[in-house]
Amino acid sequence: MTTPAEVSPKPLAAAAQPVKFVIVGAGGYVVNLAVFAALHAVGVTYIANSFISYFIANALMYLGNRYFTFGLGHAGFWNAYLRYMIVGIVVAGLNAGILAALVQGTGIDSRIGVAISLLLITPVAFVLFKRWTFRIKPA
Repeated sequence: MTTPAEVSPKPLAAAAQPVKFVIVGAGGYVVNLAVFAALHAVGVTYIANSFISYFIANALMYLGNRYFTFGLGHAGFWNAYLRYMIVGIVVAGLNAGILAALVQGTGIDSRIGVAISLLLITPVAFVLFKRWTFRIKPA
Protein backbone atom coordinates (compact mmCIF):
# COMPACT_ATOMS: atom_id res chain seq x y z
CA MET A 1 0.00 0.00 0.00
CA THR A 2 1.42 3.39 -0.93
CA THR A 3 1.37 6.35 1.39
CA PRO A 4 0.49 9.85 0.16
CA ALA A 5 4.19 10.79 0.18
CA GLU A 6 5.04 7.95 -2.20
CA VAL A 7 2.53 9.01 -4.83
CA SER A 8 3.76 11.26 -7.61
CA PRO A 9 2.31 14.76 -7.29
CA LYS A 10 0.11 16.17 -10.04
CA PRO A 11 2.10 18.21 -12.59
CA LEU A 12 0.74 21.61 -11.48
CA ALA A 13 1.30 20.79 -7.81
CA ALA A 14 4.80 19.52 -8.60
CA ALA A 15 5.61 22.75 -10.45
CA ALA A 16 4.50 24.78 -7.43
CA GLN A 17 6.65 22.79 -5.00
CA PRO A 18 9.93 24.61 -5.64
CA VAL A 19 8.15 27.94 -5.16
CA LYS A 20 6.57 26.77 -1.92
CA PHE A 21 9.91 25.34 -0.79
CA VAL A 22 11.50 28.75 -1.38
CA ILE A 23 8.71 30.49 0.59
CA VAL A 24 9.19 28.13 3.55
CA GLY A 25 12.94 28.42 3.10
CA ALA A 26 12.77 32.23 3.10
CA GLY A 27 11.05 32.12 6.48
CA GLY A 28 13.63 29.64 7.73
CA TYR A 29 16.39 31.79 6.25
CA VAL A 30 15.19 34.81 8.23
CA VAL A 31 14.93 32.73 11.43
CA ASN A 32 18.37 31.25 10.80
CA LEU A 33 19.99 34.65 10.24
CA ALA A 34 18.24 36.17 13.28
CA VAL A 35 19.36 33.34 15.57
CA PHE A 36 22.86 33.47 14.06
CA ALA A 37 23.07 37.23 14.69
CA ALA A 38 21.83 36.84 18.28
CA LEU A 39 24.32 34.07 19.04
CA HIS A 40 27.10 36.03 17.33
CA ALA A 41 26.31 38.99 19.59
CA VAL A 42 26.87 36.87 22.71
CA GLY A 43 30.13 35.43 21.38
CA VAL A 44 29.24 31.96 20.08
CA THR A 45 31.86 30.84 17.53
CA TYR A 46 30.62 30.95 13.97
CA ILE A 47 30.89 27.19 13.26
CA ALA A 48 28.93 26.18 16.40
CA ASN A 49 26.55 29.04 15.70
CA SER A 50 25.93 27.83 12.14
CA PHE A 51 24.82 24.42 13.44
CA ILE A 52 22.64 25.79 16.25
CA SER A 53 20.90 28.40 14.11
CA TYR A 54 20.42 25.94 11.23
CA PHE A 55 18.75 23.29 13.40
CA ILE A 56 16.39 25.79 15.02
CA ALA A 57 15.29 27.03 11.60
CA ASN A 58 15.30 23.46 10.23
CA ALA A 59 12.76 22.26 12.80
CA LEU A 60 10.38 25.05 11.81
CA MET A 61 10.93 24.42 8.11
CA TYR A 62 10.05 20.74 8.53
CA LEU A 63 6.52 21.71 9.52
CA GLY A 64 6.23 24.21 6.68
CA ASN A 65 7.56 21.82 4.07
CA ARG A 66 5.54 18.85 5.29
CA TYR A 67 2.18 20.60 5.34
CA PHE A 68 2.54 23.57 2.95
CA THR A 69 5.11 22.56 0.33
CA PHE A 70 4.33 18.87 -0.07
CA GLY A 71 0.78 18.79 1.37
CA LEU A 72 1.32 15.69 3.47
CA GLY A 73 -0.85 14.60 6.36
CA HIS A 74 0.12 13.36 9.79
CA ALA A 75 0.83 9.74 8.79
CA GLY A 76 4.53 8.94 9.02
CA PHE A 77 5.33 12.26 10.71
CA TRP A 78 8.10 11.00 13.02
CA ASN A 79 9.74 8.68 10.48
CA ALA A 80 9.93 11.52 7.98
CA TYR A 81 11.18 13.87 10.70
CA LEU A 82 14.03 11.47 11.47
CA ARG A 83 14.97 11.44 7.76
CA TYR A 84 14.61 15.25 7.72
CA MET A 85 17.06 15.56 10.61
CA ILE A 86 19.54 13.21 8.93
CA VAL A 87 19.40 15.31 5.76
CA GLY A 88 19.63 18.38 7.99
CA ILE A 89 22.92 17.09 9.44
CA VAL A 90 24.33 16.68 5.92
CA VAL A 91 23.10 20.12 4.88
CA ALA A 92 24.34 21.73 8.12
CA GLY A 93 27.75 20.15 7.53
CA LEU A 94 27.86 21.50 3.98
CA ASN A 95 26.76 24.89 5.28
CA ALA A 96 29.51 24.92 7.94
CA GLY A 97 32.12 23.89 5.36
CA ILE A 98 31.12 26.60 2.91
CA LEU A 99 30.92 29.14 5.74
CA ALA A 100 34.41 28.24 6.99
CA ALA A 101 35.79 28.48 3.45
CA LEU A 102 34.22 31.91 3.01
CA VAL A 103 35.35 33.26 6.38
CA GLN A 104 38.85 31.79 6.35
CA GLY A 105 39.42 32.03 2.60
CA THR A 106 38.14 35.53 1.99
CA GLY A 107 38.02 37.12 5.44
CA ILE A 108 34.32 37.86 5.01
CA ASP A 109 32.28 38.54 8.16
CA SER A 110 30.63 35.32 9.34
CA ARG A 111 27.18 36.95 9.33
CA ILE A 112 27.51 37.66 5.63
CA GLY A 113 29.16 34.30 5.01
CA VAL A 114 26.26 32.37 6.55
CA ALA A 115 23.79 34.31 4.40
CA ILE A 116 25.74 33.30 1.28
CA SER A 117 26.34 29.68 2.30
CA LEU A 118 22.66 29.11 3.07
CA LEU A 119 21.72 30.33 -0.41
CA LEU A 120 24.30 28.05 -2.03
CA ILE A 121 23.01 24.89 -0.32
CA THR A 122 19.31 25.50 -1.05
CA PRO A 123 19.12 23.49 -4.33
CA VAL A 124 20.88 20.50 -2.74
CA ALA A 125 18.59 20.70 0.29
CA PHE A 126 15.44 20.79 -1.90
CA VAL A 127 16.38 17.64 -3.78
CA LEU A 128 17.42 15.72 -0.66
CA PHE A 129 14.36 16.74 1.34
CA LYS A 130 11.93 16.04 -1.48
CA ARG A 131 13.36 12.73 -2.72
CA TRP A 132 14.49 11.13 0.53
CA THR A 133 12.87 12.86 3.51
CA PHE A 134 9.36 13.05 2.09
CA ARG A 135 9.96 10.30 -0.50
CA ILE A 136 8.08 12.06 -3.26
CA LYS A 137 8.67 10.28 -6.55
CA PRO A 138 9.22 12.08 -9.86
CA ALA A 139 6.13 12.39 -12.08
